Amino acid sequence: MSEKKKPILELQDLHTYFYTEDGVVKAVDGVDLQVYEGEVLGLVGESGSGKTVTAMSILKLIPQPPGKIVKGDILYKGQSLVNMPESELRTLRGNQLAVVFQDPMTSLNPVLTIGEQIAEAIRLHQGLNDHDAQLTTIKLLELVGIPDAAKRLGDYPWQFSGGMRQRVMIALALSCNPDLLIADEPTTALDVTIQAQVLDLMQQLRDKFNMSIILITHDIGVIAGNADRVAVMYAGNIVELADVIPIFKEPKHPYTQGLLGAIPSINSKRSDELVTIPGTIPNLISPPSGCRFHPRCSKAMPECSEVRPDYIEITPGHYVRCLLYGTQLENYKIEKKAELK
Repeated sequence: MSEKKKPILELQDLHTYFYTEDGVVKAVDGVDLQVYEGEVLGLVGESGSGKTVTAMSILKLIPQPPGKIVKGDILYKGQSLVNMPESELRTLRGNQLAVVFQDPMTSLNPVLTIGEQIAEAIRLHQGLNDHDAQLTTIKLLELVGIPDAAKRLGDYPWQFSGGMRQRVMIALALSCNPDLLIADEPTTALDVTIQAQVLDLMQQLRDKFNMSIILITHDIGVIAGNADRVAVMYAGNIVELADVIPIFKEPKHPYTQGLLGAIPSINSKRSDELVTIPGTIPNLISPPSGCRFHPRCSKAMPECSEVRPDYIEITPGHYVRCLLYGTQLENYKIEKKAELK
């Protein structure tokens, strides 16, 4: 599906670093990624793997300083966002690129009503007058399932439940019919029932508006039922990328295998133990040499600490960054033997 379409968004060798007193944090360190029209791309990984920094880099919302895009490019419909003036970026944000942040309570202004916050974005980006902006706000709140939308325009964020606040955030993000929606942990802290409703709502809106979505989460179970393709991120790198079914049926990277092995199954016996990944995400000021996952990997070889794996396509549309695949390991061994002669 995706290979036949032109990407709406491309990340090309993206490097985003943070310059701190303790050293340079290489939060995103060479990411290549494409998002196609009308697809949901799941971006999954443990906390600290670089998912949110990748998203904020796309929108150019990383704090500068200490953050900086030091290398690579971000192309939106062929236009470079990295070199785009801030005035032009402000026009794109909201109009064509929108984001749903993971904590609606801190993202919504507590002293402004829900209606005013959404109407303000509509007036700013669409140029509507107060009356038309209010009518559009009511339609948006109805679209995302807020009961008695017209009566709730004057309510404040604290008067809504967590699930309703998240719906308001989605309405705010959709206020200008964006082509690309970045949903950063949109179901965090929601109970399972509300989580399912929010995810189902996003799917409906994707189908209705042919909108592309980047769905960021640490919950690979959420990805299973909602994404078309999956990018698995670890320590600032994409380590595996494929359509959702191959990722779940035949994961290639040991990290992906570990994430999937940690999911409990209803078919498991009581004696079955969940797979665990030892250790934690490394310090990205001084990341491990070679493969960044090798200190935690059950399949690690001596060469894994010496060689940084290339990002290669092993089958059409299935990419992986691991020495277990391709010819890089074999070539490295040949070079080492030649050096010893």
